[in-house]
Amino acid sequence: MPQAPFFALLLAAVAPAVLADGPPETMGENFSGLSVLDAPGGLQSLTPAPYTKSQWPWGTVPKLCYDTAANNKYCNPYDLEVYDVTYSDCPIPTTVCRCNNSPMTIDTIAQRVGQLPVKARQWNGYVSSFAGDTCSAYSDSFHNYFFGDCGNSESVFFHELSHNLDRHVAGASINDWYSLSQDWKDTVTKGTCVADHYSKSSWLEAYAQVGVMAGYHGTVQSIYTQNVSCMVDQVKKVVGQLDSLWRKKPGQMCDRYWIKDTTVCMGPDAEASGNCPAFRAADAAEVVGVEAVKVEVLPDEKQKKHDAVVKELQHHAEVAAGISPGKPAAEKKTKGKKGTKFRA
Repeated sequence: MPQAPFFALLLAAVAPAVLADGPPETMGENFSGLSVLDAPGGLQSLTPAPYTKSQWPWGTVPKLCYDTAANNKYCNPYDLEVYDVTYSDCPIPTTVCRCNNSPMTIDTIAQRVGQLPVKARQWNGYVSSFAGDTCSAYSDSFHNYFFGDCGNSESVFFHELSHNLDRHVAGASINDWYSLSQDWKDTVTKGTCVADHYSKSSWLEAYAQVGVMAGYHGTVQSIYTQNVSCMVDQVKKVVGQLDSLWRKKPGQMCDRYWIKDTTVCMGPDAEASGNCPAFRAADAAEVVGVEAVKVEVLPDEKQKKHDAVVKELQHHAEVAAGISPGKPAAEKKTKGKKGTKFRA
């Protein structure tokens, strides 16, 4: 999700493919971007869950983070910093992969993620942060990835998590994004407006923007104070699906998590320096009352569809963040550790 000023650029620069259709352009726009919900007293002001953090020794990273950084030239793998952030409301840490040229510090990331209610937050696995010209992000439906400085945009964190919830909570019965269903399309077109201009880019984005509104409803105050009569059916639908996850209650704790990925070596220089001890795939941590859930592999055709949707979401985020093959995120003022250069 890009920030509001870049919506027009994003939509003009990318020719939609898998997500070709969306709400009609003729529909009205209730907000000029959801940063209005970040305003003082809004999402940005939520109290984050207390946390502790511990940085991994240089040399090893989760395979997901390595693949994302190296395959997309988002970060020299030697420049990745990996942290386990443990919140007071969940014994399973959130693992953060941060490129050392990310404009967001680890504490900024930890605080923004910690503002997400735990019952919703537990539906995201890894959090990654890379350089970018402006705040932008995408979800692969299991993990969230951020470009640029999103430190003042809590609504972006709510938006990306809403994509996960769309796929695995709202869409659980169909094992797909609910927002791609005819029921969601019919619900949207019952009204005369969508959340904002960005919502028109696809049905998925329309859902995620209402997901932010539902998050505001569950954590700040009634979203109905914002005059949403032109899209009330959308709001009621998503609030009904997600309110139990967004609504904070005293004593809440996580009760599920995605099983962690295999740990791998950053590269031959790390291995040669003795910083890559033998690692194996992470076992599911046995914590009473917390279910370990494996990231699913779908049947071939469904997996291809899933990957195509994610690839398009990823490309949208790259365009908004000013990332391209000629301007990779890894080269945005990145300095490697001890002068090392990545080698495959």
